[in-house]
Amino acid sequence: MALARRTRIVLSVLQELGGDLGDRRMQNLLFLYCKDVVKRDEFYEFIRFEEGPCSIQAEEDKAVLIRQKMLELSVRWILAPNSVRYAIDLDFFEKIAIQELKNKWTLKDDSEIECYIDEYYPVLRPMALRPGLFTIGYEGASPEAYVNALLQRGIALLVDVRKNAFSQKFGFSKSEMASMLGRSGIQYLHMPELGIESEKRQTLRSQRDYDDLFKSYVHDTLPKQSVTLDRLRDLVFERHCVAITCFEANPDHCHRSHLAYALKRRVDFPYRVEHLMPCNHPKHQKLDRQTFFA
Repeated sequence: MALARRTRIVLSVLQELGGDLGDRRMQNLLFLYCKDVVKRDEFYEFIRFEEGPCSIQAEEDKAVLIRQKMLELSVRWILAPNSVRYAIDLDFFEKIAIQELKNKWTLKDDSEIECYIDEYYPVLRPMALRPGLFTIGYEGASPEAYVNALLQRGIALLVDVRKNAFSQKFGFSKSEMASMLGRSGIQYLHMPELGIESEKRQTLRSQRDYDDLFKSYVHDTLPKQSVTLDRLRDLVFERHCVAITCFEANPDHCHRSHLAYALKRRVDFPYRVEHLMPCNHPKHQKLDRQTFFA
């Protein structure tokens, strides 16, 4: 079976450092491989939880490898019996990196690894909190970059304003998001009443198409949702840092900007509105932390 490069890396790390590792130790070693040895997020990105770094993608890869019978079915990371040495297929620099990781950490216990990570890669702390309503799209973003953007802004509640909270993109369906955010200390709430039916988006081709769609949303949909808008307003007052989310990265192509504007227009809504962009999105440099309707 031909293995993807990322899969060869994760199996090599596991095999060269014991072949049977607890989940926390495996996540820590993958984190150190990416951050401390090769110093890039080419293979995995991480959410820096209090209990340690976690790659949502690595968790998904583990499930895939179990289904492929390459790992044992276990809460631990355990290689299935075989005679293959996965590191043989790595390139020279990857082999050197695996060897460096092995030499430095094989004989270290979990507490030593965790102390090193805590010292050199501390938990992401939010910026000075400024209450407000934030918006964020997950288009082009990894789950890890998406959650880290929320954590950096101290978001307490994420409100999903998709009509149907389902995505073919890993990590962004309703149950996946609720679980991922819950582990990060962020509450998840779905408000489908504030969404737009997917069939209305099928023929969008130009900015004029978007403008017509959003005009209908503002004049036809939102006036019927005054109770839901009141609830969203109250949540911002209660939780102080609330984000609304949908798919599109560009707020001009998403109804969430018009929803935010509808709240901002209210005389009893004093908060600013700010758009967030997950840092691994290709448009990050252009759109990150762009404030609008301020």
